[in-house]
Amino acid sequence: MIPVVNYVPDFEIPQEASFWMPTEDEIPDDEGLGFFRDVWMILNEPLDYARRIVDTETTFIDLADRAAISSKEFEAIARIIETGEIGELSSLPAGERFSAQEVEMMDWVESIEPPLGNLELGVSGLAHALSAIGAVPVASCRGHIKGWSDKPVVYAAVDEPRAHWLQPLVQNAGCGFHIGLNREEFLALEGPSIRHMNRLAQTILTLFSESGIVFERWIDLDAIDSRYE
Repeated sequence: MIPVVNYVPDFEIPQEASFWMPTEDEIPDDEGLGFFRDVWMILNEPLDYARRIVDTETTFIDLADRAAISSKEFEAIARIIETGEIGELSSLPAGERFSAQEVEMMDWVESIEPPLGNLELGVSGLAHALSAIGAVPVASCRGHIKGWSDKPVVYAAVDEPRAHWLQPLVQNAGCGFHIGLNREEFLALEGPSIRHMNRLAQTILTLFSESGIVFERWIDLDAIDSRYE
């Protein structure tokens, strides 16, 4: 089972949205924007890489949905997927519900770098999809009862043309927007579940690649890329 939060998304872009985007000088070398903790920059991700992240995330969401029969089990399985600590699976009642193929898939998680780019299940895909269209994700959370967000959310710097392009996709995915307290420069994209967020990520990448739309570059991305070589 995938936990679902009972709330009504706001499909409209908030009137107070500033559509702020950082300048090159405002992008730090070794941390993220907005004074969030334990974050880093995810800039200008190639479409094919973002697609791999989203497709991998979809696979693991399906796996967690089938194997977990409670929110507690889902949390434990999600943490294993995110950290690659496969040894914890044997101690879970849900471990007995994994097929041999699914156990092999979990072994794959342990043997490679974190498959979701060190982000959480259900929000990594959207963060990378936003980066691929030229927005700047700054923080994300898949939702935790005692976490900083109780629902899946990705905060991002998004300019006005991209925000308006995203609006119908956000609505069709059953997600919404808000402006976070003391984070007024960012748009927060949120959903009732990680399934909704993953669906939005899939739609963004599909329509962006098929439409051929080209957004104006908000910064000299080549200059930024050279800082991360």
